[in-house]
Amino acid sequence: NMFAPVLLVLGAPVTLALRVLPASAPGQPPGPREWIVRFVHSRITAFLSNPITAFVLFVGSLYAVYFTPFFDTLVRYHWGHEFMAVHFLITGYLFYWGIIGVDPGPRRLPYIGRLALLFAVMPFHAFFGIAMMTMTSTVGGNFYRSLALPWVGSINEDQHLGGAIAWGASEVPLVVVVIALVTQWARQDRRDAVRSDRHSESSYADDEMVAYNNMLRELAKNRP
Repeated sequence: NMFAPVLLVLGAPVTLALRVLPASAPGQPPGPREWIVRFVHSRITAFLSNPITAFVLFVGSLYAVYFTPFFDTLVRYHWGHEFMAVHFLITGYLFYWGIIGVDPGPRRLPYIGRLALLFAVMPFHAFFGIAMMTMTSTVGGNFYRSLALPWVGSINEDQHLGGAIAWGASEVPLVVVVIALVTQWARQDRRDAVRSDRHSESSYADDEMVAYNNMLRELAKNRP
């Protein structure tokens, strides 16, 4: 739930869909475009995309799946694998949508708040990888032992390797997100600066015009 959601969020799928899908004709039932707009602005989307909710889902579901008997149940079935893939994709998308999302949608935190939320995630993902590296028991051990894979000497050692990969690989998308966030922040600051300069110039021009008109009125009064 780390890398794929980042690319998906930066790809702005909602904006793309709204630009491509035609609007329903007047008097016709709402089509896909209208349903997308309605869903994006729905209460459930507002709740799920809330920064705190998205943070809890993003971090908590990782531990809830892998460190409970829930994983042992899901891993035995194909639909369980698909469920985990879709679930982690959605929770990752919701979290990163509020951090670096291009699509319109949730009310986002200020940039400094987004950066703080992003840094708050890092220790949880690091601890997950460390826990997998140091556990003496194997997550889903019964399932993996039943596979009897000839190239796996020890499933526990294989899990330790997977934990190390998870720990190291999780930092890569976070670096990408930090770069994207800082870039968006800098662009927004430039836009705000340009807008402020234009407003100042407009105010200065208005003041000059007022002074000029006052001068003309004074000249008109002083005419014999």
